[in-house]
Amino acid sequence: MPRWISYATIFVITAFVLHAFLVVVSLATGIVSPDSLGTMAGPVTFIVEFGLAAVITWLIVRPRSQPAPSAEDERKRDVALEDDARRRVRAIEQQHLDEQRLARLTAEVGQWRKARDLRAYAGEALADLGDGDVTTSEGESLRDELQWALDHADLVDPLRGQG
Repeated sequence: MPRWISYATIFVITAFVLHAFLVVVSLATGIVSPDSLGTMAGPVTFIVEFGLAAVITWLIVRPRSQPAPSAEDERKRDVALEDDARRRVRAIEQQHLDEQRLARLTAEVGQWRKARDLRAYAGEALADLGDGDVTTSEGESLRDELQWALDHADLVDPLRGQG
């Protein structure tokens, strides 16, 4: 709701209440007789009522002035701001450390998978070879290559403490 509608509503309600109050007081004090209430609706009465309504509306909606903060309040605010800044810096530093840790762990997982795959492949191939051996395209012994793969898997495996 726009602010001006709120102000207008406060003004109208205040003017109505003031008019009703003026009528009741006038009747109660005998200033105006019940037969002459129509004469109270003159322009002076409305100007006074609307003027009072405007003053009351302004008093209700006017901005409140804040006292100037004391030196102690400013010091407390500065300390709170510094604490907040420190907390934010620590959070950023922690986030950076967490990202580094995640990158390290991700690399370790890659090395672990590589070692696991090498072991699985070499183990299966050695089982398939049985007691025999085959020469590779480079002229090497396949059994020696597979044994080297098992040894190398132990070297790159982060869980074995060698990686």
